[in-house]
Amino acid sequence: MKSAVAALAILLALTGCTATTPTTPVPSETSAPTDTTLLPATLELVSAEAAQAEGTRVADGLQALIEGIVYVDDNSEVVPGDAETASYYAVYRTITLENGVDPLIMSAQLTTILEQSGWSIYETTNEDGQYLSALSSGDSGWFALIGGDATVEGQPVVTFQIASPDIQ
Repeated sequence: MKSAVAALAILLALTGCTATTPTTPVPSETSAPTDTTLLPATLELVSAEAAQAEGTRVADGLQALIEGIVYVDDNSEVVPGDAETASYYAVYRTITLENGVDPLIMSAQLTTILEQSGWSIYETTNEDGQYLSALSSGDSGWFALIGGDATVEGQPVVTFQIASPDIQ
């Protein structure tokens, strides 16, 4: 998990985000989880195969919510560790959308759905045609980044990354 946290910290630093303490949604009739299948399961043993299966399951569910998909570039992989960090599985998907689909709105909607499903939001920015939100699944140890990019006219893009706990 240290390596996933380090990767998240580096990405946030590169995008100008700063980490804040996550908030836990207060249960109410309007904030009940909408789709708990989008919350990763706690894995008893985090093997590469189990992390890949769970990460892919959650990513497929998230991708199914995205409207107007033209193309999906999936570069998911086991991210190798080193002497100081452990390996982890990362789902990396960049999704090109049809013209007319606002990637910033779509990314914000995905973030809201994940939060309602039990994820905690650490930080969100929405500036200059780019959206980025960092989330944590809590006790199950997964992290996610949801992004939207509207800076290139005619090429709306949504991205997401889901990182597993450290592979044991």
